[in-house]
Amino acid sequence: EAAAEGAAPVASSSPSPVSPAAPAVAADAGQAPPAAAEKPSYKDGRYLGWGYCRHGQIQAAVVIEHGRITAAEITQCGTRYSCDWIEKLPPQVVSRQSPEVDFVSGASESADAFYYAIVEALTQAKAK
Repeated sequence: EAAAEGAAPVASSSPSPVSPAAPAVAADAGQAPPAAAEKPSYKDGRYLGWGYCRHGQIQAAVVIEHGRITAAEITQCGTRYSCDWIEKLPPQVVSRQSPEVDFVSGASESADAFYYAIVEALTQAKAK
């Protein structure tokens, strides 16, 4: 049995260099298309959206240049709390190229309203 166990690794080691090379190429080919599919395409312009929470509403704007988000801002704050609590969120939209922003402790509903305002604005900006 020991000789058979020793022979098996030797036999399997010679096909091994060929086998890993083929899956690596297939894995690389499989990974490239999703990266291209992930790239959002937006129409250039300035777009406004509204987000709502039980404390009021927030209007946000996004600016798209060359298909990318170049600016985001809170244009109207109609919540019963100051939007100073969420003032760090607009730059996150630009840096992440996404409405996905951080959770804000103590202002989670305002942050949610901002998120939905950005989602609405980006929905208008989507290239069709």
